[in-house]
Amino acid sequence: MKTTKYILTAVAGVALSGCTSFSAIHDVNTMRATGVSTVGTPFTRALAEEYRVQVNDEVAEVEWTDASWFARKGLQASRGEAVLAVDVTAAPARAGVRYGTLGPVVQIPADRVPELSAAHGRLVAFLDGVGRDRQPVLAAHAQATYDCWVEEEWEKEADIACRTEFLRIQSQLVIVQTTTTSTSSTTSTAGTAKQTPFQVFFDFDRSNISDGAATILKQAADSSKQGNITRVNLTGHTDSSGRDDYNQGLSERRAEAVKQELIKDGVPSSEIISTGVGKAGQLVPTADGIREPQNRRTEIILQ
Repeated sequence: MKTTKYILTAVAGVALSGCTSFSAIHDVNTMRATGVSTVGTPFTRALAEEYRVQVNDEVAEVEWTDASWFARKGLQASRGEAVLAVDVTAAPARAGVRYGTLGPVVQIPADRVPELSAAHGRLVAFLDGVGRDRQPVLAAHAQATYDCWVEEEWEKEADIACRTEFLRIQSQLVIVQTTTTSTSSTTSTAGTAKQTPFQVFFDFDRSNISDGAATILKQAADSSKQGNITRVNLTGHTDSSGRDDYNQGLSERRAEAVKQELIKDGVPSSEIISTGVGKAGQLVPTADGIREPQNRRTEIILQ
């Protein structure tokens, strides 16, 4: 009876939309009727549930094209398959309410592309920087929320609720990049050099350590106590908005805040060297005056 209800509801949606295919209806009904995924990684299972929420929201709004797009992504995730966040490109200036189709790349108004492209970069950096493995629930929520934001922009909706949610959680998308390189000395004794960079991010005009950043710094502190680490280099950065002299001081405060957190986590102060470089060394290159969250950071390198 539950599945029949979905079909009848979907058929009613077709009558209203006039253009939704029955294969799309099938995807929507299948996604809504499918139980919690038991295959794949914790990330893909969480992602399937996030997309199910989006499907139900679109059905409630009688948006069958949008619902089927989320359903296809959700079904793919429920099978344990890789599902990538959608990317965006600029629609022609005279595009209507919707231009093109929802797919792996979505056309949106040209003036909305920069913000969404920057958000896409932050999201992908987080996902690839072990976000999928270490924080699968947050990673899944972030990806589905970002995709929802793109869909809202595609429709030119007045209320961009998913954008609000993505911006709310973006400070939690802390990137961890861990690399280890080994070198052998020219003598018979092998030597090993280890360098493990971590990064923590800050809200606009802030230097306080967030809960997410504190977790990453605890990991950095634990890593510093292993092997032959004798020096911890901290480099504070800002985005390009604001005066240069103010940004210099802010970058130094961010580095100092990280230093104090590491000391609290057991790293000797004598091993820590902190510096600020203002808006130099941008992770996401921007023009002056741009508030780019990815550039508001402190990098931690263990040597």
